[in-house]
Amino acid sequence: MSLDRHGDLSDELPGLIPFGMDGGGGVWYLDVEDRLKRGPGAVFFLPMSETSGDTRFIAASYDELLQRISEGMKPDDMPSFDQLASESAPGNVRVPGIEGLVDVERVHASTGRPALVTVHGDARCDEGFVARAGTRVYLTEKGRIHFVTLATRAVVDGIPCAAGTDLAPHPETGRPLRFTPAEPVVVDGLPMAPFHEVRAMDPVFSSETSGVLAHDFDVKGLPLAGGTSVRLSPWLFSGTLRADAEVAGTLLPSGTWFELSNGVILHTRPPAT
Repeated sequence: MSLDRHGDLSDELPGLIPFGMDGGGGVWYLDVEDRLKRGPGAVFFLPMSETSGDTRFIAASYDELLQRISEGMKPDDMPSFDQLASESAPGNVRVPGIEGLVDVERVHASTGRPALVTVHGDARCDEGFVARAGTRVYLTEKGRIHFVTLATRAVVDGIPCAAGTDLAPHPETGRPLRFTPAEPVVVDGLPMAPFHEVRAMDPVFSSETSGVLAHDFDVKGLPLAGGTSVRLSPWLFSGTLRADAEVAGTLLPSGTWFELSNGVILHTRPPAT
């Protein structure tokens, strides 16, 4: 492992100076003003795809960082702030927003609130749904649920969700971003079939809309068949034709399944005979 000295513009850790990357999406930070209380000039590491709780204290100085890297140290060798805060996570307790007893498995270092709990029995949550016994519930730093397995059917933000669905509500708006509908629904303009998992597009949390079409429907000008899996982001990635159509410049017969990448056909599967 070596330091990429081209730097980075990430501002995930306010007040700390990003000075390099590890070549794999991780950013090195220098804490000149001792904001994180590990001493002036301490070095921290945070992957760009993760949150501040995944920050790792690496070395007390830049020189020490170089020495540790030369000795084969890797950032993942060091515990994150959340891991350190979770070392004494309690079991058999009650937490705000969830009825009944839970075991706390992970804690948000920034707030001291639970980040991940396992519910003992079916547990009603403040959001109006019931978490299935023995499953994990993920919570944000503000205490909002952002992943749960439903014990019973529930209507979430106006969408009927089936029992047993893995539900990922938007942590601010409550809109389901991942769920299994109990009835046909329209998501991002697409008619989705019940009892097939749906993912909704969101600028931050979900890069695509996906599910199974409830009926024949034209998507991006292509005649797709009901019952086909569809992915849109916002370009069409895949689908099954219900009629002959030109896809990315190639005429394909009705019943063909196709997959696109950057507007080019990547795979096709001929109609069933």
